[in-house]
Amino acid sequence: MSDFRCAEGSVFQVHAGPHHREHTIVRLPCRECLCAGLHWLEELDSAGEVTDRIPAQCCGPTTAELCGVMTFLLPPLAAGETRRYRVAAAESADFPAQATVEQGEGQWNFLLGGDLFTSYVVKPEVARPYCYPVLGPGGVGMTNLAPADHPHHKSMYIAQGAVNGYDNWSELEDHARTVNRSCAVLSQGPVYAELSALNDWESPRGEKLLAEAVRLRVYNLTEKRRVMDWDIVWTAAYGGVFFGDTKEAGTLSVRVAESLEESRGGRIVNAYGAIGEAECWGKPAPWVDYSGTVEGRPVGIALFDHPSNLRYPTPWHVRSYGLFTANCWGLHDFTGDWSVRGDYALPAGQALRWRFRVYIHEGDEQQGKVGQNWLDFAYPPRVEAL
Repeated sequence: MSDFRCAEGSVFQVHAGPHHREHTIVRLPCRECLCAGLHWLEELDSAGEVTDRIPAQCCGPTTAELCGVMTFLLPPLAAGETRRYRVAAAESADFPAQATVEQGEGQWNFLLGGDLFTSYVVKPEVARPYCYPVLGPGGVGMTNLAPADHPHHKSMYIAQGAVNGYDNWSELEDHARTVNRSCAVLSQGPVYAELSALNDWESPRGEKLLAEAVRLRVYNLTEKRRVMDWDIVWTAAYGGVFFGDTKEAGTLSVRVAESLEESRGGRIVNAYGAIGEAECWGKPAPWVDYSGTVEGRPVGIALFDHPSNLRYPTPWHVRSYGLFTANCWGLHDFTGDWSVRGDYALPAGQALRWRFRVYIHEGDEQQGKVGQNWLDFAYPPRVEAL
């Protein structure tokens, strides 16, 4: 919907569509936004009376030029039902629980209710930026940082092993690097916190290969559910870029906590019901979930591929030892057929966008309602201006 104005008094209607919605993230495009970033959304009954209200966040007051999307968490709405809301004014004091980003030494820390969720690490000595720790329900660590068997698996990160002939996946001799140029906090508030990072991929000799823009958005949900969106844009700003066919890649990669590994009792399952590395490795699917027990707590972490992404649904380079990547590149490895190639050429000046969601939950994929949450990401509720 492109004609909505998030001005006080504006009314819109949310359609659940064919799926039950449960505290769904809704992002509503709006134009001519002159707000200070915060709103109440007043729920209206059939007579136009206010029955409830929820917070909404448009942008931070220091980034008014970035207005254009209102975000809120939709309370449960049954399949086929609708609900009306009216925009009302709000102040910062109305929302004591905040999602925030704080700058640390060589990293940016995402806090939810004052507690750390994850840190985006951009220290100059690292081969490429990564998120660590990544904390799930009960504050348990969901990822593994630089395990001895694969020290380049840095928790949660972006990497690709064949970029104009260079290796920006491993940390072997003469590997390429992803160098952070700048970070900026785009928004903080009651619903989400968002960080922008601008990076360059460089050859071992410092030649620029690719410009990378990353937006990381963390939502203020209950501690039983954590959601983080990765919006990634690769731009061939320094000439054409050739991505080679290789399984040593992950447009988004995770190395799960040691106790979650399938080899230690963890469980891998994809959207089609395939179970384990044997059935999920190299197979395309809209999502994959890795679950098990961390510090005695049953938890899981899922990666969602968006339908707008290149080669959706992506194949998954997911291993019993804990590597977990969305990889649309290694097609000859995955199929065993050298005539099937994952190569891709990005012409000079053009860009390639990726959207992924990280969903952390209690229990396995059924208890965590992973499929339902993927539908919220890929096919969110429809919003209609009234």
